[in-house]
Amino acid sequence: MAHLIEQHGGAFPAWLAPVQLEVLPVSGDQGAEAGEFARRCAELDLRARVSPPDRGSLGARIRAARLVPYQAVVGARAAAEGTVSGGPRRRQGTASRADRR
Repeated sequence: MAHLIEQHGGAFPAWLAPVQLEVLPVSGDQGAEAGEFARRCAELDLRARVSPPDRGSLGARIRAARLVPYQAVVGARAAAEGTVSGGPRRRQGTASRADRR
């Protein structure tokens, strides 16, 4: 297990990650929709959890969930439409600063 942690830097592939999907409501108004989405994901055997707005700003919660393979954001429009926004985590580039110039 230590080798896997070292190899992946804690950012495990989705099949191995303890939490596969982080659901992030933009505000408390979307909490119910976020909870319902996480519940439906759990019914599909996805390990999902909701990160409520009282844990900080949306940006702070996105950064805190940076090791989670997938993130879904539930905003006002998405909640009204019954959709979510988001996708897979971003991979850190391996290029050095000199290579990007």
